[in-house]
Amino acid sequence: MAFKLTDSGVLSTSGRGAAKVAIEISFKELERWARRQRIDTAKLMQSSFGRACSALRGKLRKIMASAGGVEGVPKFKDFEDFTKELRSKTGRSSPMGGVLADKSRIVAYKRNGWQVIGWPDSLAEWAVNFQDGIGSAAYDPFRNDADRHAWHRLGIRDIPRAYVHNPRRVLPEPFGSYVDRYLIQWAKGAFYKELARQMQKARAA
Repeated sequence: MAFKLTDSGVLSTSGRGAAKVAIEISFKELERWARRQRIDTAKLMQSSFGRACSALRGKLRKIMASAGGVEGVPKFKDFEDFTKELRSKTGRSSPMGGVLADKSRIVAYKRNGWQVIGWPDSLAEWAVNFQDGIGSAAYDPFRNDADRHAWHRLGIRDIPRAYVHNPRRVLPEPFGSYVDRYLIQWAKGAFYKELARQMQKARAA
């Protein structure tokens, strides 16, 4: 059984094809049923906030996999022409952000009662440099003759003297403002869906 939030309630669907059944239950009906069943709605809302926060990791993964343009984060500025050509010559197809786009490195956990979403501390410098558009201060391949010769041998003719590092911001902003705007709405959605699930289960018993 699947549950989908509508403007006035929750739409529950079951079955497939000609046997598909869809029932919409209004918010008010769900609230009345919860009172009759003496459901601890405060506790349920608290757990719904927890589920909404846990879902933020999936949203951040989507942002990085899509190079922005989703979940309130503007589309990241594309790779520079040199980088596009180098990636093509070397067959590299990894997403923008490298290790930061690896969904297994995007974490979600609680710390001192707060829900933390982002990257582990070991990637802090990497995350800051990526978002602020800062290159490595320790080594600059564009000023290294061996690297430049290797790129020429790949067939790349136009090699800049310095790489342009573009800021691509995600955390804490603008993703934070997007979450602030919609978190209560997401939690309420999880709350009413769970009430609908419990109602349908009780009716089927």
